[in-house]
Amino acid sequence: MFEGDYTIYGKHATYIKYLVNDAKAFKRYIDVYMTGAMLGILYDKRSIASDSTDRARIYSDAFNTENIKCNELFKLVILNDTSMKWSEEERINICFRYRDKMDENAIPPIQPEEITAMKDALNLFNSYVFGGIELLYECFSNSATLGVDETVDYAYKTIFDQRNLIESRQGTTDVEQLFRPEY
Repeated sequence: MFEGDYTIYGKHATYIKYLVNDAKAFKRYIDVYMTGAMLGILYDKRSIASDSTDRARIYSDAFNTENIKCNELFKLVILNDTSMKWSEEERINICFRYRDKMDENAIPPIQPEEITAMKDALNLFNSYVFGGIELLYECFSNSATLGVDETVDYAYKTIFDQRNLIESRQGTTDVEQLFRPEY
């Protein structure tokens, strides 16, 4: 996962180009992608890819550079999302046990269900990325009239909302039981 080139089409590609080239809020497309994932899960905003001729490509070398961060963001999104009908154990398996490619030499053998679950999880992750990109675009395309005070207030509100979200999602699940070795 996060190894090859990834092309984003439609309005999200337009938004990424605007955020990097026009607003100069980010230096690279991968930075918009990763920030979009964080904001998407934080604000529970998802979106689907749209069809258009506009495209933005994130190259494999960018994913290689940011592979650890992308994988950690993936885990964060999957572990915090409750929209899918996955149990907590299944979400943990998706993040820490399942593999996304078939390998005949893998021990234990890779099951087709693993690959299907990983594909669904990646689609879910990307829907949060697209939702976050939309939020970023809205913020930066309308921010021409924002002053320093409003920006600081917005940043404080974002941090406060994140703290409340984290506190609200702390459960009483026995994590030791969920992380036990399967084999």
